Amino acid sequence: MQRLLRQRFQEEESKVSVQIRLRHQDDTKLGYGIARYGVRIGRGLIISSCIAWVSLPAFAGSPQVGAAQGQPRPIVIPNRTLDPHELNDLERKDAKRRNLDAANAARKRVIDDETNRLLILARDLKAKTDRLGTGTLTPTMVREAEVIELLANDVKEEMKLTVNAD
Repeated sequence: MQRLLRQRFQEEESKVSVQIRLRHQDDTKLGYGIARYGVRIGRGLIISSCIAWVSLPAFAGSPQVGAAQGQPRPIVIPNRTLDPHELNDLERKDAKRRNLDAANAARKRVIDDETNRLLILARDLKAKTDRLGTGTLTPTMVREAEVIELLANDVKEEMKLTVNAD
């Protein structure tokens, strides 16, 4: 079986190589051959060099990607020990980041609690209005709707606030 497969593969390979040779002979008779490919490569090189030449002034004065504009990038020296002032600065920044993360987590818990309370009040008011049917709302139901509105506005304002490390 393998011998048969190998034989077919060799036959196909020889057909392809004959076709390639015939195509090459036709190209050389018509005057194409290597010159045709050289023209294509030459055009590609000319076009790419023109694009690079035109875009060079745009990128020459541009800052590096990720670099803050207006602020010089600090020079990082690997394996350098930090002096006590730098260590204090790092500890202070790390403590500030931890405090901000804790404040944001607390704010998120408050928003979750108020949202759950808002959902409970809204479901309760909807159940009362469904039981009431087409009748007029009672004063307590109107007051509950006002409380829901106030709580919804508070949640909306809480969601806008985020403690940043600025």
